[in-house]
Amino acid sequence: MIHRVMKLDSRFILALLSNLTLWTCLNTIEGAETSTPSSFEIGPISSWVKPIKAPGDAEPGMESTGTVCMLVDRQENIGLNAFYYHEVRKITSKNGVQSGASISIYFNPSFEKFTWHSIQLIRDGRVSNRLDRSRISLVPDETDPERAIYITSYTARIILDDVQVGDVIEFAWTTEGANPLLKGKYTGIYSIQWSFPIMRSVVRLLYPANRKLAFQPQNSAVQPKVVTKNGVSEMWYEAVHVQGRKIEDDVPDGYAPRWRLHISEFRDWEDSARWALSLFNIDVKASQELDAEVDKLRAIMDPEQRVIAALQLTQDQIRYIKVGSSLVAHPLTAPGEVFRRRFADDKDKVLLLVTLLRRAAVDAAPALVSESYYEGVRELLPTPQVFDHAIVVVRLGQNTYWIDPSRSLQRGPLSQIYVGRYGYALVLLPETKQLTAFEPPQTSWPVKKVVENYRVSPPDKDAELEVVSEYRGLAADRTRSYFRENNREEIQKRYLQYYTRTFPEIKIQRLLWYEELPGENACRITESYIVPKIWKLSEDKDHYSLALEPGDISSAVGSTVSLPRNDPMKMDYLNSVLQEMNVEMFEEWPLKGKGQSVSNDFFRLRDEPTGTGSHIQLNFSYEALKDRVEVNELSKFNEATSNAKDALGYRFTYRFPEQLAQSKSRAGFNWAVAAAALCFLGTASYIACRYFRESKLRSAVPPPIDTPARLNGMGGWLILLAIGQILRPINYVRTAYDLYGTMFVIDPWRSLTDPTETAYHPWWAPTLLFELFFNILTFVFCVLLIALFLKKRFAWPRAFAAFLVLTILGMALDIFFMHHIPVETESFSSSIRDIVISGAAAAIWIPYLYRSKRVKATFRY
Repeated sequence: MIHRVMKLDSRFILALLSNLTLWTCLNTIEGAETSTPSSFEIGPISSWVKPIKAPGDAEPGMESTGTVCMLVDRQENIGLNAFYYHEVRKITSKNGVQSGASISIYFNPSFEKFTWHSIQLIRDGRVSNRLDRSRISLVPDETDPERAIYITSYTARIILDDVQVGDVIEFAWTTEGANPLLKGKYTGIYSIQWSFPIMRSVVRLLYPANRKLAFQPQNSAVQPKVVTKNGVSEMWYEAVHVQGRKIEDDVPDGYAPRWRLHISEFRDWEDSARWALSLFNIDVKASQELDAEVDKLRAIMDPEQRVIAALQLTQDQIRYIKVGSSLVAHPLTAPGEVFRRRFADDKDKVLLLVTLLRRAAVDAAPALVSESYYEGVRELLPTPQVFDHAIVVVRLGQNTYWIDPSRSLQRGPLSQIYVGRYGYALVLLPETKQLTAFEPPQTSWPVKKVVENYRVSPPDKDAELEVVSEYRGLAADRTRSYFRENNREEIQKRYLQYYTRTFPEIKIQRLLWYEELPGENACRITESYIVPKIWKLSEDKDHYSLALEPGDISSAVGSTVSLPRNDPMKMDYLNSVLQEMNVEMFEEWPLKGKGQSVSNDFFRLRDEPTGTGSHIQLNFSYEALKDRVEVNELSKFNEATSNAKDALGYRFTYRFPEQLAQSKSRAGFNWAVAAAALCFLGTASYIACRYFRESKLRSAVPPPIDTPARLNGMGGWLILLAIGQILRPINYVRTAYDLYGTMFVIDPWRSLTDPTETAYHPWWAPTLLFELFFNILTFVFCVLLIALFLKKRFAWPRAFAAFLVLTILGMALDIFFMHHIPVETESFSSSIRDIVISGAAAAIWIPYLYRSKRVKATFRY
């Protein structure tokens, strides 16, 4: 039976992005002789095909995509092993002319017969026939000899000339034939939604009624209709006005939001495993080379070392050829033949490794995983065709290990061997009944540790930098492959360019050194540099500065995401980065700066500085906490990322004696801030005095009726308010004293607000100024309230209520400002506690002020 469609949505849609009609056909049995077909057939549409008409025209708003599919008509007759395809596309803009004029059909001539029915161009209602045999080229899909062993399909391609905007192109074709590797089973995944609009999409499937097929629409696809008549069942699926769905490049693994229709004849995962297992059960012919390797493996006494030796043999000596992902793309190659020719795809590599291990008395089995759906396979209908990659599961005693021979250069014990985060696997054993959940061992997760040792001299001398980077787990695999695939000179150049961005005049002191760390899956790289002019002279030549930022940590944190965005963003999950910066100064250096610890929904970031004498150590760590950022979390992620990157790094300043003398001559009292504070104090005082004068009533308000005379004056709860009123200004005087050393002295103020200083943050200046002006305002307000209270002014209750509300608003704004300064996050709890206390006080006293008879009887002037 024909296995149809588009198992990999991304591959199919990418082809459609270029407006090529893609039909992925299955490869032939390896070893069978195939020759380039001399021709294809041109013939009428079979009688079993149901005529489907395209809509009259595209909807408004769809023309901007360049091409609109007016009709995508796919019909399949399982009993006849025939697949019919009919498409009507309209060219709606100039950018759709070139791609829309190209038609490409992929098929496998070893078991498929390909027939063209029609190619037409319709312009202004006039139809012209474009099915010209001489214009259609037929070429093999792969010319590389090694890949051609696996990829034996051909492409029939035609490019129409004289295509204009507004033209409609209509074509239809049929393939007949069944891949023998499917062994009579049927399964398929139809893509209902593409990257550009489809006005009408139809899927029709005819099959014998005694064959039990399951149908599963996914995402927003609707349930198909099935009608049975005269022993034949017809499945009908139709969708109209399907909007195009473009997908961002950096989406999480397994993310597939487009509409799909999944069809499977497999009853359950046990049925799928039994079918797939039969593909791996091939005769292993005698091979002297293979037998010799098996003998070597048997001679290894430790079973784990035996597995590692077999894995490294398969990874290092058999070149990996990436080919089609389908399980039925080709029959598996005998291990002896794979070992002879020294190249293989993932499934052939798995069969070779399983054969080596089993013959060396190791319990091993093939396992199928999905690089398209990852853990999403558990939500799909049971069928092995959702799996597009193969790995190996090994059992040693009570331990189970997952290994991937398609990876390269993996080292260390099995507990440190990384395998992809596929989530679920279909283990090909006779007893398999369900999917098996698994994940890579934690000790195989990627860990990168970078130690930068700076020997810093005075500004008039060169500094030295030694960088020691250690990679473990997956990070070691990547680094090892990078060094294998690139020459050492090019690698040295790239490493130097990395530090040139920070230190433009840096020079190599010794060539970088690469080494494996014995006994583990880890490697180390050592770099050595001379850094002239590591200190930067300020524009006013007042001081020198040295900025040290943990570049590897900053890269791991990433960048903010451009908005708006419709798809989640992939995060480099399982990623851990440690960076240590050891700075040996030329003299004793008191450490100024405070570390931070940031933990949010996306990552965990720590910064722990320490210093003793002339030695300063800056420790940073980053750990990703999830594999994606959902669309509704993007703004939150941007804020977290921006705040984290703003707080990363330290800046050191140094002054020669003459610069220090010049600086001291300009240091001292911060007259700019003091002048601003004095102006604000004068303005607030003037407004308060004017309000005090104008608040006096011309005549006293009579006391409320039936109010006893004893309620006129101090007493009851009013005494508590009087005490608090008198003592409150003391609190603001104390706050002003605390702010004085930070805001009214030049050096502390500049250390927080000057971008060249270590403790600088762009939110320090607005936060400190807000606190200064708000405290001045509330102090003046307090003095005004005391005066109003003592004079028993009628305006006092309303003014005091306004003061309570103003205090709460000021605290809230202060929390907002401090939220942007990472080093102040620890004070959030105390600030929130203060605002809760103030809120409770307002909730008590404001109703009292407006309901108390004593207040009304006392404040009447």
